[in-house]
Amino acid sequence: MFSINREYVNKKTYDERIKTYQSIDYLQHPSGFSYAICIQSVLDTIALVLYLKERGASVMLMRADTPLPTVMRLAEKAGCHIVIYDEIQQFQRIQAGDAAVVRHVPSLLQFSSGTTGEPKLIERTWESIDHEISSYNEAIQLDKAEVPIVLAAITHSYGLLCGVLAAFKRGAEPIIVTAANPKLTLSVMRQLPAHIVYGVPAQLRMLDEMTGKRALFHRLMTSGMPIPSGVFDELRQRTAFMMQQYGCSEAGCISISSQMDSHLDLGFALNRHQVSAGTDSEHPDEIVVKQSETTIHTADLGYMTTVGRLRYVSRMDDVINVSGLKVFPLEVEQVVLKMFGVEEAVVFRGIHPVMGEQVLCHVVAKPQLTPDMIREWCLKQLPAYQVPAHINCVNHIAKSPTGKISRTQLEKEVTFK
Repeated sequence: MFSINREYVNKKTYDERIKTYQSIDYLQHPSGFSYAICIQSVLDTIALVLYLKERGASVMLMRADTPLPTVMRLAEKAGCHIVIYDEIQQFQRIQAGDAAVVRHVPSLLQFSSGTTGEPKLIERTWESIDHEISSYNEAIQLDKAEVPIVLAAITHSYGLLCGVLAAFKRGAEPIIVTAANPKLTLSVMRQLPAHIVYGVPAQLRMLDEMTGKRALFHRLMTSGMPIPSGVFDELRQRTAFMMQQYGCSEAGCISISSQMDSHLDLGFALNRHQVSAGTDSEHPDEIVVKQSETTIHTADLGYMTTVGRLRYVSRMDDVINVSGLKVFPLEVEQVVLKMFGVEEAVVFRGIHPVMGEQVLCHVVAKPQLTPDMIREWCLKQLPAYQVPAHINCVNHIAKSPTGKISRTQLEKEVTFK
């Protein structure tokens, strides 16, 4: 059973909470202060963000299931003054003399995902975020009658800025689905045929499976990681607008595909960005974003098509060098996932003490499939250097709360005998 099903975010619910906040001592004069927020209520989280943003404060959001010691450590590292934990009435002050920072330019504070190393603090001004939201709405061209149904976590930019705040800006009232309940989500979608669902690939795949692959969707938006090619092929047959957006913590949303033509289609850049990448699929290069005087290196490999569409290839750190030849994990995964009986696959680097870098693969598959059978499948469809040297059939592939897989962590867990 789920105690929370869904929450509507509108002006009435926001105004009701404002009266409460104005009576709480530590929220009465927030200008210049930084708040770390880690609470259970989605409505309070969103309303607090708006309340503090409008009053010149900085905000750092943490997932509601984050342990208090971790919240306190990261809040201190970010220079926050106050931690609001679990419920709106529960707070702790960072002691004077610690690393609290007076921010004269109020900002949204975020730590990077840390999949390739120690998370780093990223500060984006509210003014910059307002510009992003305006540019986002111009690019996505949604009518306010198209209701956002937000499955993605609102503690991350994708759910908060694109799913919620951008909706407010164009006059729409988003629905936040706060329980991991696909049946509920489908019920909401059926009641609102003009919908846009914000989710990560794993959530969209679950929705599709729950309907027996028979539902008709209006708009599905995916982000966070590339959607598997098989899932994309299934969904686009029953979706009027199969969409994908691409971004990073430093730049926010970079590009949007309003109608994907492949699972790696990132669409066109927002008008606030100048984006450069490789020239074609044979010559990918780092995706680099320029915003005014700022240049952001994404550490993603991609290329531009002749009509200016951005295509994703791989994380730069994920490329595997096999005897001087480059192997892109997504390319190998796409072949593995086409084999009947394979449900999930992740390809990553292994470093053999004698052989050097090797292609490794974890697979979630039907019991009748063996590693040798999967390897034989790959040998028929890939050059020898791209075929995984070792294939391990597993019950589960670990993912982060946002649905991302850390290939770096998988690499660290490998031991060669």
